[in-house]
Amino acid sequence: MNRFFSQDSIAMRFLTFLCDMMYINFLFFVFSIPIFTMGASLSAMYSVLFKRIRDEDPPIMKSFTKAFKENFKQATLIWIPFLLIICFLFASLYVAHNLIGETYSVLQYPIAIFIFLILAVFVFVFPQIAVFQTPTKQILKNACLLSLANLPTTLSFLIVHVLLLLLAGLSPTMTYVVGSVILFLGYATISYFFSHLFRKIFNKIIGGEEDAV
Repeated sequence: MNRFFSQDSIAMRFLTFLCDMMYINFLFFVFSIPIFTMGASLSAMYSVLFKRIRDEDPPIMKSFTKAFKENFKQATLIWIPFLLIICFLFASLYVAHNLIGETYSVLQYPIAIFIFLILAVFVFVFPQIAVFQTPTKQILKNACLLSLANLPTTLSFLIVHVLLLLLAGLSPTMTYVVGSVILFLGYATISYFFSHLFRKIFNKIIGGEEDAV
């Protein structure tokens, strides 16, 4: 029993991990409430997760708020146009699929491709902001190149999110279950997993040092 409650035991490390993910998840959603701040909140979450992966054991609240403030301007200037473009494209996709005749319904395919390309770039934007002090133009250029050069990571990231949406849409019960898991724990945990992949990619770019990112 003493081993179970030991700070170095597998069980206690796992419980500590879960508590940390819940705390980071909570901060992410709270700081994302105005919607327009979600970009800065995403970058702050990744900043804390990268530090945790490096075993720096940062004070979560202090690290999150510091990264949020430092990255707010750049992340918001990217996030708001992205959000507007995505909303416009999804609205266009809905119109092409449901409201216009069969003659023009073919338009839904190029729109869907454009949505995929925008989302693919989005995958690598905020992890970069969390790690690098790079001009916005270079961040976007790098995100385009990284999304193509690391297509398996890009696709797996998007597939996970699509699957969650599909699961949530199966029934009201599944909507509640998926929403509850994401709200209390899930999104930070998903991001923690992908942060390992992003870290490996970034380390290859800047010289291959294991602890560079």
